[in-house]
Amino acid sequence: MIPRTLLKRSLQLLLSTLPCLVACAQSPTSTPAPLTNSRAPGVPAVSGREPGVQAEKDWVDNRWQATEVGPFLASTLPTPNGTITRALSIKLGTNHDAAIAYDTVTCSPRVAWTGGFLKFSPTRFGLIDAPKIDGETQLLYPPGTGWPDSSLKFVGIHRAAAGVTLEYQAGSTRIIERPGFARIANGIAFTRAFRVEAHTQPLKLLVAPHRPKARAETESAPTYLQARWTLDDRAHVADISLGQGPTHTISEAGWVLTLQPSTTPIEFETRVWSGPTSALPDLPKVALSRSEPGELKAWTEPALAKWLPELTTQGQRGSEAEFLAVDTLTLPYANPWNALFFGAGIDFSTDGAGYLAVIHGDVWRVTGVDASLSSLKWHRYATGLFQPLGLKVRGDKVYVLGRDRITRLHDLNHDGEADFYESFFDGIDTSPGGHDYVTCLEVDDAGNFYYTDPKGVHRVRPDGRNKTTLATGWRNPNGLGVSPDGKIITVAPQQGTWTPSSEISEVKQGGYYGYGGPKTSTDRPLGYDPHLCWIPHAVDNSSGSQAWVPKESWGPLGGQMLHLLWGRCGAMLILRDTNSPIVQGAAVPLPVRFLSGPNRASFNPRDEALYVAGSTGWQTSATKDGALQRVRYTRKTAMLPLAWKAHQNAIEITFNQPLDAGTAEDRGSYAVKQWNYRYSQDYGSKDWSVADPTKEGRDEVEVTAARLLPDGKTVRLEFKSLKPVMQMEIKYNVNVSSGKASRGQFWLSLNNP
Repeated sequence: MIPRTLLKRSLQLLLSTLPCLVACAQSPTSTPAPLTNSRAPGVPAVSGREPGVQAEKDWVDNRWQATEVGPFLASTLPTPNGTITRALSIKLGTNHDAAIAYDTVTCSPRVAWTGGFLKFSPTRFGLIDAPKIDGETQLLYPPGTGWPDSSLKFVGIHRAAAGVTLEYQAGSTRIIERPGFARIANGIAFTRAFRVEAHTQPLKLLVAPHRPKARAETESAPTYLQARWTLDDRAHVADISLGQGPTHTISEAGWVLTLQPSTTPIEFETRVWSGPTSALPDLPKVALSRSEPGELKAWTEPALAKWLPELTTQGQRGSEAEFLAVDTLTLPYANPWNALFFGAGIDFSTDGAGYLAVIHGDVWRVTGVDASLSSLKWHRYATGLFQPLGLKVRGDKVYVLGRDRITRLHDLNHDGEADFYESFFDGIDTSPGGHDYVTCLEVDDAGNFYYTDPKGVHRVRPDGRNKTTLATGWRNPNGLGVSPDGKIITVAPQQGTWTPSSEISEVKQGGYYGYGGPKTSTDRPLGYDPHLCWIPHAVDNSSGSQAWVPKESWGPLGGQMLHLLWGRCGAMLILRDTNSPIVQGAAVPLPVRFLSGPNRASFNPRDEALYVAGSTGWQTSATKDGALQRVRYTRKTAMLPLAWKAHQNAIEITFNQPLDAGTAEDRGSYAVKQWNYRYSQDYGSKDWSVADPTKEGRDEVEVTAARLLPDGKTVRLEFKSLKPVMQMEIKYNVNVSSGKASRGQFWLSLNNP
């Protein structure tokens, strides 16, 4: 005979969790709505659609092609003579009717063209396929350095008054270079202006990439060199205006110029012209007079603000019915440049300004972030970055994580726009693969930076000089968290091959977490290190990052870890079993809902609120392209688990409020299930019985006893036996000591029962 109280509590528990079960299981059966161009700005075609029914055609969106991306863009770029993994494409000409692309690894141009700028793929919002040249190729430089016999290091990009200017080092010599374009004598000319600082060793420069079919005609003077040849029935002229007499050679590789040592800076310009042979008589020579070196500031003087006017929006405060409220900092989805807002990182400077990284290449500065959010001011702070998926502010400098580097942004003239894009760290293993994203910039109290990519999780020294790879083995990680002291590092990958469900790993030095297949050893019997906790796919189908609540903030949640649910646009509280010698954790749902999939979050010390940057993508329930939202602690009474411990055949759960002994010690107040996932190269996993691993499904686990411990907040659930299990679900329906009912559920992983 089953006790009546057990039946009653079990029925209450079932009814209390039914809405959640229905919400998790529901999926629309209607035909997806067709893509339309009449949507409101900021609304993707799949707005609010259940992630599980979305397909590739739902993410075909070509809005990025209509965006004014700025004067340059970093990306991977296919060219007729090979793919540039770290390309920097720069608009040239007064009408932007030409462009040139540099390889920032070799600090050398690779291709120049006329026509349009770049053509973006509409597939997956343009975030998976590399851009393509949108014009007619005019110059092709060979792969490799354009500065033979020199080691090269890219320093950064100046958005200067005279145009986009590159800074790099050849050996120990600082070089400033400004590309240009002009239409001359019925032909076209690509120019490169140089300032080479004092140098003690000769430097070689590849001026023109053409391979002459016959000996070129050359002409020289103390300050001038010119070579003329015909190639493909067109005339080509390369010339140099130089302040000192150089040496030069023309070979099959092209025209190489040698700059002799100099105790003062050298400024010169090269020009490669092509056009019909009939236009040669009309082609003027460059000036023969020697020019004195100008001041460096003339090359790097910041340009005037470009992204004006500043835009204004009104935010919205959220309901305070729960202990957490979600406010919305309304993004300027409609803007003069058709800029998109797929948010990927947020942080704040000491003056209260927020900086939002956007995946398509921008950083926006927002001011007016106060309690009311009534007048938010938005200024486009930076553009042209390579898929920035992380941002941190340190020492009031903005650091942005791209697929090519960590960039430190400088606003030199204090006009609200970045003028110098400094290459702070360039040790990222950039891959041209569409899915090989570099994500989640974090920083600890010691100033170390952290990021993750398909190769693992990495720590970068505070000076940006080198990195340490801490652990490996995750599939497409888009989640990372670092405790303030840097001692706890977590990574969240995406479900797929060798990743049976969503999970969070707590990183140990040298750890391996399974993606690519098990690597069994005596100290790694599973073939991978244990994960902190698994999360059912229906609860979190795609993960974002983790964030740590400051110890003195948010009442009972102070010092705890939060986890962002990118696919389901929510958040969870992550509870680590600190009593276990092997990592194991639990995930507790929080009453928050975001407009877009949350990627990254930062606490603002000014108001102790959590600011969350989100985006849409593929298989997310987002209703907006992106969002910036604020989570506030309202100080309302909450009832939720705050800690747990596993013992032999028992689990202790500590709540944040005293419990009613009658309901807390009633076994019928709890329902427990457990299951495993099948770790394989299959895409994801079904749920598999623990009792019979050949059987699909979940096992019910009987609670043999429930005891309330002397603190009045901790209940001890006892079982006949517990064994390691990947996923356990615990539902509870108990009353607090005041008599108010509290119902909920959470999920945990038992690595050390």
